This record gives sequence, C-alpha cells and structure tokens, in this order.
Amino acid sequence: MEVGLTEREAKIYITLLSGRMSTASDLQKAVDIPRTKIYEVLNKMVSRNICTEKKLGKNKMYEAVEPKLAMERIYENYRNELSQKKETIDRLSEIFTPIFENSKAIINPLDFIAVMEEKTQIHKRYVKSVRDTRVEMLTFNKGPYASDNDERLKEQEDEEAKLLKRGGSSKGIYQYKEFEEIDWLYESVKKSVRDGEKARIVDSLPIKMLIFDDEKVMFPLEQPIKTSNDLTMIYIEHKQLAAACRILFDHMWNSGVDFEEIEKAYPGKEKAFEVSSN
Repeated sequence: MEVGLTEREAKIYITLLSGRMSTASDLQKAVDIPRTKIYEVLNKMVSRNICTEKKLGKNKMYEAVEPKLAMERIYENYRNELSQKKETIDRLSEIFTPIFENSKAIINPLDFIAVMEEKTQIHKRYVKSVRDTRVEMLTFNKGPYASDNDERLKEQEDEEAKLLKRGGSSKGIYQYKEFEEIDWLYESVKKSVRDGEKARIVDSLPIKMLIFDDEKVMFPLEQPIKTSNDLTMIYIEHKQLAAACRILFDHMWNSGVDFEEIEKAYPGKEKAFEVSSN
C-alpha cells in the first residue's frame, strides 16, 4: 500500500502470489471484496500490469506478475503520474500567478483596522505598538485601562522605558480625578516621568486616545450594551486620521499643567491633586 496499491489491490496481489491462478469468484471470497467491485479492481490491476488475465474455456483466470517486475511497473506508473502532475502544477502556477499579483492592488481594510474586545488582546496590541514606535507616542490616558494587573502594568512600563532609551519621545495627558480614584496611577506616571516621559494634567479628557508616530491610532469603542468587558478598542493605521488626532492632542496639551510643576508646588499625592483640581 505504501508504494501505491489500494488495500483491495494489495490483498488480491498477495492472494494471487500464494495461490497462482484464480478466478474472480475465488478471489472475491478469499479477500472479502463485494462481488460488484471485484472486476473493477482486477481490471485496474491488469491495466497497471500488476497481474495478468487469461481465458481458460469460459473462465477468466488471473495470475500475479513476478514481484520485481510488478514493483518496477508500479514505480513507472507512479513516475508517469508524478510527471503529469508536475506539468499540471506548472500550468496552474502560470494561470494563477497573474491573478494573485493583481489581487495585491485590492486594499483589504482588515490589513490596517483591528477591533479588540478583550483586555489581554488590547494589552498585547499596545505593547507591540510601543515597541514598533520609532519617533513619538502621544496618549490621552483615561480609564478603563487594560493594565489592570501588576504583570501587564510592568510590561507596559518597561516597553515605554525602552522607547525613551532608544531616543523616542512620549507625551501623556492625564485627568486630575483619576489620581485619586486609581491607586497605581500616580506612582506609574511618576516613574514614567523619571524615565523621560513628558506628562501634563487636565480637568477632563474627551476620549481615551493613543497616537504612534503620527501613523497609527487607538480609540475606545462605546458598547451599545453592557458586557462583562468594559473596554473595547479599535486600532487604525491611517496618517490623515492620526494628523487630525494630533491637532486635538496639541490643543489639550497646551491647556494642561505639567505633572512635575504640581509635584514641586504640592509635594505628596493627596495634597497635590486635591489642591490642583480645585
């Protein structure tokens, strides 16, 4: 069977080897092949020169071809079939290649748009986007956050620090009230500023937003119905959209207060952001 015989052909050939000449009826009983199929299998074996057919009186008798010769014929048939398939494959390649090349001109929106409905997926996309950033990252930081556990938070902070170390820049805008509402946020921003991020604080941000190299943006999508997941993000690669978002970012940046200035004037988290928000 490994050299190309079907199971039925293999059974018949082995039976013929041990029993010399046999009728179709004898073979059908010996190898348990349906009567309607035995002649079909035998005719195929004869055409492939694996066995021979002889007529004795009214009966057709079948005999195995010498194994060495039979195997050579099987190999020759296999090689011919392979050669034919190779020709067919070459012809198909010639036909299909131009079609494939032409399809490259068709823009698939899925190539530059992605919707993420799970925080792990959002986190991975964010980390990859920071890793791929060459020049600058701009962020409107507003909950809910995908970095809702220590492991994710550390991974994000580490990737942001690497961006700054390789010469990139990062600007982030935060809301006063979230420093009181989110326990880890103050220390995380303080660490990022120490690493080189420029941070400003405003009373309120219109949306959560991230811009990478003025080419890619991430936004939250409002969910029409409440689900267990409270964050869905859309990722878009679109320079014109990123440029429009940059205008909004610059406007909010100019109205913000430097994080470091508040720290200098009012050391201590509670006092600093309580007085500043007033």
